[in-house]
Amino acid sequence: MTSRVGSVPAWPALDHRGRAWEPFQGSHIRRFALTSSVILAAACGGGKGTTAPGLGDGGMTYTPTTSTQQFFDQVIGAECAYYARCGMFSDKSACLDLFASASSASFSSLAYSIDQGRTILNPSAEAACIQAFSNLSCSLKSSGSSAVDDACSSVVVGTIASGGDCINSSECKPGLECDQGSCTASCCLGVCVPTKPLVAIGGSCTGDSACVDTAICNQSYNSATGMFDDTCQARVAIGASCPYYGTCVTNAECVGTYGSMTCVALAKDGAPCASSGVSCENMTSYCDPVKGTCQPRLTEGSPCAIPDAGATAASFGCLGFSQCKNGVCTRLPKVGESCSNPDAAVIDECYMVGKCINGLCQADPPQPVCTLAVAKAAAVDAGARD
Repeated sequence: MTSRVGSVPAWPALDHRGRAWEPFQGSHIRRFALTSSVILAAACGGGKGTTAPGLGDGGMTYTPTTSTQQFFDQVIGAECAYYARCGMFSDKSACLDLFASASSASFSSLAYSIDQGRTILNPSAEAACIQAFSNLSCSLKSSGSSAVDDACSSVVVGTIASGGDCINSSECKPGLECDQGSCTASCCLGVCVPTKPLVAIGGSCTGDSACVDTAICNQSYNSATGMFDDTCQARVAIGASCPYYGTCVTNAECVGTYGSMTCVALAKDGAPCASSGVSCENMTSYCDPVKGTCQPRLTEGSPCAIPDAGATAASFGCLGFSQCKNGVCTRLPKVGESCSNPDAAVIDECYMVGKCINGLCQADPPQPVCTLAVAKAAAVDAGARD
């Protein structure tokens, strides 16, 4: 049986249409960034620049305007307050430490679009979005994430009309989306086109985001054509067999061994989880391998133990942005702070903000920022190579 004991459970899905988001992949505020393929991980703290070819001083750095930076500080602050309230971090500052050290090309690209007037901010919608975080439940099975999605959907509004060039859907006017064709690069030139309606159950699809909320995009065999088709299929109910992880209704998980998996309800605090491998319902809990049940995560300074070495060993059982080191839950180092390898872990303890080099946490090199000029140049270059 496939076990997920000791793993960090998925946090509430605040991205496009409630799809699950695993910890530390980026900010939940994906709705600001526009398409389900763009992840916004905002760097808190005003005035931090991001390297980008052809931008800013000497063509190397772009720094958002004060008002744009303040906007991101506010929404990330609201998100971090939510995590602190729900106990995923020891306090709000621990969460901000993570985002303050993060480097994000997605953030800088959106900030650039805002500062260029290709995307505009809606202050009234921003206030409603932040309030939605205050009302959001800490339960993984909560339906409140859709309320956040609805409240935050109009925080940024595009100004580009149908047929205009774009780099993401935030630049397109309401009712439009940025069609980038088959481009899979990190910076693609697209065109604003009418938003495609969500596909009903039974219709053809290209991914989960194309289907209605109650469905997933799954591959099935078409006996008439002898081919495999991707179609929108209803999410699987609790107790029924499921093909793979992520195919169940929102309050359940698909667990077991491949070929014999079942949708199992998320485990409540104190309920068994090790035997099935299912995640805990409470986002602040983890599956304790000793007790075999869902237990509250350990706060900083609490005794902890790592049952075995592995990819999750460094953070095992401890709150977000902390690790089990020398038998104690300890906050992870920030960029510029001293670092070392944690107990029995196979990962760098600076993995959330960069790399541990010569005893110091050092940030990863900033990623190129996608702008319209960069996307157009890449498109011309790609055409020249074809």
